[in-house]
Amino acid sequence: MSQAPERRSLKKVSMAMVAGAAMLLIGLACGGDGDNTVTGLVIEAVERDLVEIELLRVRDSDGKVWEFSTNGPVGISASHLRQHQVLGESVVVTYRKYRGNLIATDVRDATGPGG
Repeated sequence: MSQAPERRSLKKVSMAMVAGAAMLLIGLACGGDGDNTVTGLVIEAVERDLVEIELLRVRDSDGKVWEFSTNGPVGISASHLRQHQVLGESVVVTYRKYRGNLIATDVRDATGPGG
């Protein structure tokens, strides 16, 4: 009887993995147009949890504001992005367009001048 909680936990992990794989396949197969990048200053970073970002707003050098959501970790935390915001340091956002939304897949510190 002591195996029941372990089985439930394993089942939850398996279901999460299947759901994550399905989201990835949908993102790759349906309506995406490949990877794009934008470099800019962080205006807002809202965390989903300790490692995931719910919302990211970035202003590029032309003044355009870009709004991104995510489908999992993107390589940087919201707290690190807020640090960039305070210091005026740029980030590079790699993203895909999906059904009219911009989905960030990777966010990194920008390098070089203005970075």
